[in-house]
Parts: sequence; C-alpha cells; structure tokens
Amino acid sequence: MSHLPPLESLDCDGDPASVGLRWEKWKRALELYLIATNVTTPEAKRAVLLHMGGLTLQEVYYNIPGAHLETTADDDNDIFTVAINKLNEYFAPKQSRVYERHLFRLIKQESGEKFDKFLVRLRHQSSKCKFTAPDEHMIDQITEKCESAKLRKTILTLGDDVTLDKIIFEANALETVNRQLNNFGLPGPSKDLSVNRVETRTSKKSSNSNSCSRCGGTHSSDSKFCPARDKKCLKCGFIGHFRKLCRTRAKKRKSNDDTSKSNQYIHPDKKLKSKSDEVDYIFQIEGDDTIKCVLGNVLIDMLIDSGSKYNIVSDVTWQTLKSKKILVENQVKNPNKTFKAYGSQNPLTVLGAFDSTIMVNNGLPGIKATFYVVKDGTRNLLGKDTATRLGVLKLGIGVNAIDGVNSETSYLLC
Repeated sequence: MSHLPPLESLDCDGDPASVGLRWEKWKRALELYLIATNVTTPEAKRAVLLHMGGLTLQEVYYNIPGAHLETTADDDNDIFTVAINKLNEYFAPKQSRVYERHLFRLIKQESGEKFDKFLVRLRHQSSKCKFTAPDEHMIDQITEKCESAKLRKTILTLGDDVTLDKIIFEANALETVNRQLNNFGLPGPSKDLSVNRVETRTSKKSSNSNSCSRCGGTHSSDSKFCPARDKKCLKCGFIGHFRKLCRTRAKKRKSNDDTSKSNQYIHPDKKLKSKSDEVDYIFQIEGDDTIKCVLGNVLIDMLIDSGSKYNIVSDVTWQTLKSKKILVENQVKNPNKTFKAYGSQNPLTVLGAFDSTIMVNNGLPGIKATFYVVKDGTRNLLGKDTATRLGVLKLGIGVNAIDGVNSETSYLLC
C-alpha cells in the first residue's frame, strides 16, 4: 500500500488561508489512510500523524503548548484527538463570513468548464460562508454566473418550484446532449440540428486547414457538394474553383476573352456584390398548383421551377420535415451558395443543404438530389434538373409543358 505523502509544504509565514486549506486536505487523506491500514488506537494514530506529516509538522506540533500529552494507563484523554484539535487551532485561519461570502459571489463558471466542476467550487466556498439556507444561495449564484443561457432560461421558467437538484439534473442533461451532438459532428443544443441561424461569412479565405481550396468552404476539397466543382474561374478561365482562390500562374491563364465569359446567365442589370463569385437565379413560376412529392419518406408539396436547376425548401418546411423525421444525408450548414430571386437585388439567405431521396406518383423510381434551405422562403421549388429526372418536366421542340402529377394543370415555358 502506498504511503501518505508528507505535509512538508506548510509555510507558516505565507498566506494563512492557503496553509489552512493544505492542512484540511492532508488531514482528510490521513483519516482515510488510518481506516485503510486499520490503525485504531489513539497512540498509534498519533504516531502515524507525526511520522507521515514529516519534520515540518513535527516541529510545529512539539512547539504548541498542550499538544503533546503523555500516555498513562488510566488516562481517559484521546491523545490523537487532542493533537488534531491543537493543530486545527494552529493552522485554521481566522475566518470572516463577510469576506468568505464575498469570495462566493465572485465565483462564476468559466468558459468550457464542466458544470460539475463549477458546482464543486461553489459547494466548497459555500461551506465557509455559514449560510442558513445554502441551497438558496447556490441557486442564485448558478442562475447569475452559469455559462449556459439555456440553463438560465430553464431556471427562470421553473420559478419558485426550482430546486438545486432540478438545476443539477437540467445542467447535466444539457451537457450530455451537447456531448452527443458533438460526437455526431453537429452543433450543440443552442445550435440545434435544425438550420436555425445565419452566421456572418466573409469572402476571405479561412485560415482553417480543413477549408476547401476550391471555394473556401468548411468541407473538403473533393466534396461532391462543393459549389465550385463545375464553375469557371473568372481569373484564369479554368474549371473547378472560384476566382478568390485562384492559384494559376499568369502565364498559364487563358485569354481575357475566355475568362470574361461566365458559364451562367446573369441578368445584365445585376451588379453583384455577393459572398461568392457565382450567383444562381430562381425563376419562380407564379401559380398555386403544386405536385405531390415524397421527400425522405415525408409527403411534401413542391412547385416546379424550370428556370433554376436547384431545389429549394423554406425554413418553415424544413422544421416540418424534421418533426416528421425526414431521412437525409450529408447535411451542410451555411453552404457557400448564393441565390437571388429573379428581379431582386438582395441575395436570399441560404441556411443549409442536405441530400435526400425524392419520388412522385408516376411509377418511376425515386432519385437522390440535393436540397437547399432558404430563410423566409414562400414556396418549395423543384429545380429543372430534378424535375426532368423525375419525369414531371419535359423540355424540347414541340414538348414544352410540365407534366403535373396529381394535378390537371400544366405551365407553358417562355
């Protein structure tokens, strides 16, 4: 069995509070050691105390009046208890409950600190404050100084029914959920699985070593969802990256005539100041007739947009899909994608993207496609490419109608 380390770090000229704290911790370890080694007699316990404490403790002990009592056969005094009490009087600093409560009010949960550790620090300091209702003061301090805004909201929601046990349960539950979501590679509780907030993005290249070298996004450079994979660089003319991340040497660049051509149609009245070099326009067809689709095993109404090749769902629809447990893959938050409604100068806010299987009731098998979640969207739009693959949109000479599934209405393309 390993021995108890000696108490050699007692600097009597130092901070009394620090010395007293070290003494209390060492004394607790001594008590456990005596139990583990089955030392029971007062004389033997005092001998272990002095031996394990080391020379510094012995020097203090033998110079405290009345600390060392001689043992006699008829002596009823517990010499070990007397020794401990004398040492307690020597090492314990004179405490002021006003000052200790001041220290208690200064305790706050540090950034990234686990709630259990924060709670232990509060309990330890609270024991010195001589509170008549320690739990009430603990609740007040946790509410004011905890790091989690969601925990604070829960405490205030409970009102007068709140107890310290309920707070501990809620705090541990929040940390557990946060840890589980991190294991999935997803944001924590305040950043829900849903795409529910927009973060500020800049056009500068991220310093993150995992950023995409094609578009600057947070995915890998070989991701099939990279928006720059099939885009032409407006600086060098090559396909596969945006101008802001172009590394092609000047002598290898294509002619200016080539680089001035874009692989997308951009309205001539548009003077773009977007967060990426490429902008896609959404030509929403006006009308109320939709087609029934099954997206990720969830029924949804969508309107075919033959003017855009991208599939769009509103943020409200996304919340509904999640509540119905839609099956999705490859969720991406804040993809580096810019959309504009035709005729609008303001870009739409793209909250996220995901892959899912979509099918319609026309006897054809379902296909996998990418869908973008747009904030404050009014319609769910099925892009030209997906609609064509599903067989609900036919384009060509003499065939210019949209085949409506479960609808008798068709639209003419201009």
